[in-house]
Amino acid sequence: MKWAWYCTPILFALVVQVPGLSGSAPPRFEDYPAGQIYEGPPAAPKLTTPLEQSFAAEINDTVEYAYSNKSQLKGPNFAGHLIVVRWGCGAPCMRMALVDVQTGEIYYTPIRYEGHGPESFDLPLLALGREYPQNPDLEFRPNSNLMIIKATPNQSGRHPSYTHYFLWRQNRWVLLQKVPLDRP
Repeated sequence: MKWAWYCTPILFALVVQVPGLSGSAPPRFEDYPAGQIYEGPPAAPKLTTPLEQSFAAEINDTVEYAYSNKSQLKGPNFAGHLIVVRWGCGAPCMRMALVDVQTGEIYYTPIRYEGHGPESFDLPLLALGREYPQNPDLEFRPNSNLMIIKATPNQSGRHPSYTHYFLWRQNRWVLLQKVPLDRP
């Protein structure tokens, strides 16, 4: 009977696929639907911290543009009620914020240099092989809570670049999977 007690966890691990492990299929946008897309007027962005206030023009201008006649996609561009705001900070350099158009709340990028965490709008660059670093690749949809970011979190060259699959859930980022990118 002892063998069953020892073998059960091993059998469970062989049968159950855990999301985020390298062997599992990558998340897809359609697997994480956002629900109804917000169609009302945008709330004014709540620029409460000094960091948010220092980028007020970039944030406000993007929200205003998203609701202008110039925009091809009116309103939110991510997770049904968020606007992904991106702006340059050099060549290459990219910053990103999220604005909830229903509440005006501002949220930070899910990834930064040296790992994951809040309190920064700076995204890590994407460095593959001997190429010059470039801005990270971002993919997101208005009708999905999934964001895909290809980036190199540690620019020292010791760690590879990754495709990160992030889920936006309950106003927080959840890392679903991180897959190393092949170098050219």
